[in-house]
Amino acid sequence: MRVIVIGGGPAGMAAAVSAKEQGAGEVLLLERRPYLGGVLPQCVHTGFGTQLYGKDYTGGEYAWLWKTKAESAGISILLSTTVLSIERQGQPQPENADQSGQQGQESQREQRDRALLCGQQGRATWRVRCVSAAEGTKILEADAVILATGCRERTLPQMLIPGSRPAGVFTAGAAQLMMNMKNYLPGKSAVILGSGDIGLIMARRMTLEGIRVKMILGQESTGLARNIVQCVEDFQIPMRYGWTVVSTHGHARLKGVSIAPIQGGKREYVPCDTLLVATGLIPELEVCQGYEPGKDGLFVCGNAHMVHDLVDHVTEEALETGKLAAAYLGASGTDFGGMREAGAAGTARGAGGLEEPRESGGPGALRETQAQETDKSGDSFGSQGTLPKQAVGKQGNMLCTVCPKGCVMQVETAPFSVSGNQCEKGELFAHQELENPKRVLTTVVKTENPQVPLLSVRTDRAIDKSSLFQVMKAVKKITVAGPIRPGKVVAQDIAGTGADLVATWNVESP
Repeated sequence: MRVIVIGGGPAGMAAAVSAKEQGAGEVLLLERRPYLGGVLPQCVHTGFGTQLYGKDYTGGEYAWLWKTKAESAGISILLSTTVLSIERQGQPQPENADQSGQQGQESQREQRDRALLCGQQGRATWRVRCVSAAEGTKILEADAVILATGCRERTLPQMLIPGSRPAGVFTAGAAQLMMNMKNYLPGKSAVILGSGDIGLIMARRMTLEGIRVKMILGQESTGLARNIVQCVEDFQIPMRYGWTVVSTHGHARLKGVSIAPIQGGKREYVPCDTLLVATGLIPELEVCQGYEPGKDGLFVCGNAHMVHDLVDHVTEEALETGKLAAAYLGASGTDFGGMREAGAAGTARGAGGLEEPRESGGPGALRETQAQETDKSGDSFGSQGTLPKQAVGKQGNMLCTVCPKGCVMQVETAPFSVSGNQCEKGELFAHQELENPKRVLTTVVKTENPQVPLLSVRTDRAIDKSSLFQVMKAVKKITVAGPIRPGKVVAQDIAGTGADLVATWNVESP
């Protein structure tokens, strides 16, 4: 039995590990990049693993964690390999199709569950056509395929924004890759279109690198509370809710953008040489070619299934999908009864299909539960801890950023008291914010390896917020030589802060 997982990001790695642990036989993981992790290695910021592990990993650290799990599980991995197409061979037949008596005793739903979850002698097989520079084009066969292909970013033309298309217009992810892995700065002054998490995170990253972020535009506040505080408020970056870019200007290089209220109104011209577009994601499912995930051994998970705000939820869904793929093959390590219940509660089209979970017990249950959490005063929070617009000031005077919940707290100083927090960490956070605000700095240092010019790093403890730019000056003077693995100290007592600078990704010797 062979399972092929397409995509080596957090969803693909988790699904592959899960299927292997459930006894799926050979599990082959295909990734088009030359490294595992998907976009995680370019995400130098923290915020990964807070719910699953209770730790605040960077993207690189979280990717390394699951890379290690995948390698330890004995999963076969093909890097720099792009999947061109998938093709189903044969049609699955229920095991009891020629037993009319037994067939009549089972409902169609029971027959489908049996075929989907228990594996059949007549099940379909799959041919996966892929290509790599090393081996050219080849066809791989599999008994089940898991799509963990993630998303791509929505571009400026897809936003139907008129104007010229000069250099200086980037998706947020492209700019993130340039700055965090390729050692290029996108410009000197920027406008960011999109008030979601990636837009806020890039606003902080660009500011720390000396790029002036003139403003962030968006329909409403959609980012996590911790990102609103640590990426925007910490650096006093202007945000305009209800505004958008209506035109771009420039020829060889962007000269500026025209902005206006979304509902219509007077335009304003903003000079800038960089526009970051962070306006949504589109699942990459073109490889399906009309096949329906959730049927005949084809499964989908992660952001290719539905866009998640937290990588923890991506991992949870992928772990469940790996179990379902193993159950489809009749793997001995799988609890078939439990998988049948999960399949019935999970999606309307069968486990691993494209529709949203119908009940809280299926993949994404934690996401749904968290969206309904309330604070002690009974005020409801938005999905993933996102705060209702202008919540601060109406319900409290401080946002807790310890975890993605983003509790709105009312903090009094004389005498000191805190309300609105859902755990004791909120009180400790409030005391620290009043006395001496501290932040963990995540950034990059140069390397001697021309193939990997930058290495992501972080301080091993929170440092004074007022010292962030001082530390950035010291960081720019550092050049490291490989091999380096996550966790290795690359600079001690950086800028006299008492904090060490540690690697969060890997780099080999030149």
